[in-house]
Amino acid sequence: MIGNARLIRALPYATVGAAAGYLYYVATNFEFHRRAGTLGPDFWPEAILILMIAACVFEIVRIALSPRKDAHVPGVLEDMVEESAEAHGAPGPAAAKSHPVVLLLGMAATLGYVAVVQMLGFFLSTVIYLAGFLLIGGYRRWGVIAAVSLIGTLLLMFIFMKLVYVSLPIGQGPFAQVTLFLMQVMGIR
Repeated sequence: MIGNARLIRALPYATVGAAAGYLYYVATNFEFHRRAGTLGPDFWPEAILILMIAACVFEIVRIALSPRKDAHVPGVLEDMVEESAEAHGAPGPAAAKSHPVVLLLGMAATLGYVAVVQMLGFFLSTVIYLAGFLLIGGYRRWGVIAAVSLIGTLLLMFIFMKLVYVSLPIGQGPFAQVTLFLMQVMGIR
């Protein structure tokens, strides 16, 4: 039987899994006209919800089968960060400082992105947002910032518009021309 500590740790996963199950049921009842050879609007929500349910079930089973009722099982990434901190003589993640100004700047950048995305379009606003976010976070290698912003935005644009069929804002006026040119180059219709 699962102890109280395990039950408390598993409860968020059970709640999210149940909500995902309900949303999956809703997604299976989408009414639309199917076209041969294309994915319907139900495909991606159902796929994501199935993955969410599977992740929740995995975590619930992991918690139930953990050796001690209060055992904390760190993830691979957490282990890597702690080992790297120890190897370089730096304090671990627990000693991280709070930076409320950086947090507020990040929030302001996100609100600014939302405010301008319709006017500038997805591509231009996302390039600016990603570069700004890296700068706010303290990263100063300009070549890497430019590459991550441009390549990351183009990759997101390709995935959303070409693979997932999400209509992204193209922008207004001359900004729309940039997006339409990139769509043409990438074969997005």
